[in-house]
Amino acid sequence: MSDSENQLLKSPYGQVTFESMRRRNLALVDKSRMIETLESDVMTVYPVLLRPRRFGKSTFVQMLKCFYDISYKDQYDELFAGTDIYLKNLPSHNTYHVLVLDFSRVDPHNSSVMYSSFFSAVSFGIKDFKRRYPDFAFAYDEIDRSDAVTLLNNFVAAYGSYSASGRLYLMIDEYDNFANNILSQDLSLFKTITGNGGLVKAFYAAVKAAAADPGYIAKTFITGVSSVSLDSLTSGFNISLNVTTDKHLNEYAGFTETELQKIVPQLVDLPRIGMTADEVISRMKPVYDGFCFSRFAENPVYNSSMCLFYLIELQKAGEFLPPEKYTDPASDQDGLKLRQLFDLAEDGLAESVTDTYLSGDPFFLEKLSQNINLNKTDRYDEVQFLSMLFYMGYLTIDPRRSSSDGLFLKVPNIFMAKLFAQCTVDLRLKPSSQFMDYSIDVSSLLETADDLSGFASSCTEFLCSIFTSQVLTHMSEMALNLVLHAKLSTVRGIYAEIQKSIRVPGEGECYADLVITVNKGKSSECIYLVELKYAAKSRATSAFIEELKNEAVRQLTGYRTALEFRDRQIRSYAMVFAGSVCVYCGQCC
Repeated sequence: MSDSENQLLKSPYGQVTFESMRRRNLALVDKSRMIETLESDVMTVYPVLLRPRRFGKSTFVQMLKCFYDISYKDQYDELFAGTDIYLKNLPSHNTYHVLVLDFSRVDPHNSSVMYSSFFSAVSFGIKDFKRRYPDFAFAYDEIDRSDAVTLLNNFVAAYGSYSASGRLYLMIDEYDNFANNILSQDLSLFKTITGNGGLVKAFYAAVKAAAADPGYIAKTFITGVSSVSLDSLTSGFNISLNVTTDKHLNEYAGFTETELQKIVPQLVDLPRIGMTADEVISRMKPVYDGFCFSRFAENPVYNSSMCLFYLIELQKAGEFLPPEKYTDPASDQDGLKLRQLFDLAEDGLAESVTDTYLSGDPFFLEKLSQNINLNKTDRYDEVQFLSMLFYMGYLTIDPRRSSSDGLFLKVPNIFMAKLFAQCTVDLRLKPSSQFMDYSIDVSSLLETADDLSGFASSCTEFLCSIFTSQVLTHMSEMALNLVLHAKLSTVRGIYAEIQKSIRVPGEGECYADLVITVNKGKSSECIYLVELKYAAKSRATSAFIEELKNEAVRQLTGYRTALEFRDRQIRSYAMVFAGSVCVYCGQCC
């Protein structure tokens, strides 16, 4: 074990309890500076702050609890010494009674289970409160176990008798977790709980009533993922304010590059893997980075959970690992959730959005939908759908193009781009008989031959069928890559990779269009490295085709030297398409 490894800290991956992280000396990204933003004169005392899944929202809530709760006053120095907020010496620290409710505990399995587990989630927060304040007397054994609204009302009344200060700080984590899960399973139940007279609206009406009286709730802090339940929250609790796109809170969750530069050496024995922190971060950047939640954002943020998972794997392996192959297992459901969003879109909207994705163009919105109400409609319109894609992290704000006239949204990184690609395959290609029934001639590949003319001709016939029949309507280099990769992935004996990340000496990280491996793992294994170029028919002059061919050859010359292909049998080919027709297929030696 090296000296540097002896000095490493434990990873906080999967941990949310701030006090435990501090006491166990886990590596920690300090977000305490955001407390000062929350206390600024222009900030509401009832903020709602949305971020995608696994971004560190719960850890932030736990930090607020430790900072504000009176019961932690004697531990303030231990927990906050060395943090940014400690230097500010704010007089508000440890001056509130904090009640934390975590609605990720709610089981959305069915109606009866949901109501009782919602009650349990509230009672769990109350039990934690009573643990911290043993002299707080409150019994609720006789309350109906499905009536969380009465439970909250009775708790607030008991608190009013307990404390004359009226400094109750209510923190609700994952306010929409159970409702989002119900939405994906049972639209009727979702409408019942979020509509007029429903549980969600009634609960937040009770919160508003308690906040209106100066003897009870003084402040709230609410986190969640999307605004699809926000209409019910704000209808009941209409003094709350969605501050998701506030420029000062852009970095409240997730990691900035500066924060990663600090935590990477704390978690990875860099000398052992032969890389610097900057080199590791530069490889993580295209896969995990790119999230901007305000058009005024100065720094994009990385998905923190994905970063931490990857750094754990990197340290365990003791050698470089390609980040795109090591994604947080908690993200396994992201593709399914994206597909579920598409299923709730208005007719034709899925096609429009996937066409825009394939064109590489941005998505435009005049403004985000703040409160999405599915009680008034069964389907997302375009503004609602794009807003949901933003809130859930599939799209992000492009600050360079956005302005007071509107927001431009883009796919933030490679991981999310691959989810869009898979959705396009599932929604547009796989339902098509033209895609499923056609067999591309891959005999030359399987025979590891040099002449791929038969393969090229077969690709032309296949692509013409796809685009002539309007299976896809937008032709582009990205569409070419996607369609060919999707089809080759269905062929036995072939392992196809799209936009494969490779390390080219002297150039750094590059992305190969198609990497096709045949006879994988056998002595006859052969890798076909294919660079695709596309020209619209209107631009497909001989000179332009030659230019594209030369560009592909230049790229392939470098790609062949990539570290990933060292000591491997490599054959590289440039394929140039004019529309759907392959007009050049040549080997690059």
